[in-house]
Amino acid sequence: MVYGLALGGGGSRGSYEIGVLKALEDMNIEIGAIAGTSIGAVNAAAYLMGDLELVENIWRSLTRDSVLKFKDINIPEVIRKRGFDYESLMKILKDVLSEEVIRKNPIDLGIVTYNLTLREPVIMFKADIPEGQLIDYVAASANHPSFQRLVIDGNEYIDGAVYNNIPIEPLYKKGYRNIISVDLDSIGMEKNLDATFNHVAIKPNNPLGSILFPDPPTIEKNISYGYMDTLKAFHKLHGYGYYLRSLESSALLSPISALEIKEFNHIVTPLFIDKAFDDYRHRLDGEFSFLLASLLIAAETLEVDNCQIYESPDDLLEKTVLVVKDRLHRNDINPLTHRIIFGDIDPMALKALSLTSPKLVITNIFLKIIQNRILGV
Repeated sequence: MVYGLALGGGGSRGSYEIGVLKALEDMNIEIGAIAGTSIGAVNAAAYLMGDLELVENIWRSLTRDSVLKFKDINIPEVIRKRGFDYESLMKILKDVLSEEVIRKNPIDLGIVTYNLTLREPVIMFKADIPEGQLIDYVAASANHPSFQRLVIDGNEYIDGAVYNNIPIEPLYKKGYRNIISVDLDSIGMEKNLDATFNHVAIKPNNPLGSILFPDPPTIEKNISYGYMDTLKAFHKLHGYGYYLRSLESSALLSPISALEIKEFNHIVTPLFIDKAFDDYRHRLDGEFSFLLASLLIAAETLEVDNCQIYESPDDLLEKTVLVVKDRLHRNDINPLTHRIIFGDIDPMALKALSLTSPKLVITNIFLKIIQNRILGV
């Protein structure tokens, strides 16, 4: 099966797409064409250079000042020049990209940008782009509104996100009926395609950070998130917010009993349960269970590392318990948070707290259930 791949825009969040591309390669997913908008166009063109490891290393080398010299920003000067200087990004593109190599790659390249002079979108694949101007059009697609306008043949261009931030439609019009899309959860127009096709949508479950200012720790996380979210989209992983290779678990995480449900309902109202777990029911779909969702919430509340793949819910539970022990030992928890999570709080107080701090209350109840199961009570 051959896919068309739509890479969305999102500036510095684009490192997420590097993780996506790594996962697609590891799964041997065949790509016939990549259409990109903004940073998606940059990543698409860079991928067609044929050295994903190099592209990944370039992303890892970026810092807050790689594109914009944050400390040197002079707002009056930026206003006078009608935007930030585009030269830093253009230099990176010209250093990394070779039009000849990209054109020789059998994978087609599609670019979305917007012609401000003519006030019309421009969607071009390799065959449509004039010789010698491919890198210019990649740059035009990524010309964020905060930058000075890029001029090609007397026409000013702006970021393609103002027209179509996730370019599924150009791939469909090219004949692709199996399409993978990557959404960087950023601001931009989306063109809804009213058609029947096999669509694999990849979207982050975790925040990806700033659009304009990259930083190494966030880039590293985003590459991991992109990789794992892609495996999840192809049903190789499970979970929401955390990534599980298998859902098989021990008796400690077996379905909640009638007695436990009764005790739980005594503490919080059914309305609270519905609201607190609604997102998890949607995201986990047929994999939803009360204890699995509670485990994921407890891990998030306790800031357990979510940039790795856990073999099973038991593996994540073990890590969560280790974090609990470590934080209790170091007394490294805000006193109020500590009391809500670990305290033996009156049910009436928990009901009140469930309105303002639902995840803390769920963590409290979950840890009590696990403790009782360990103790056999």
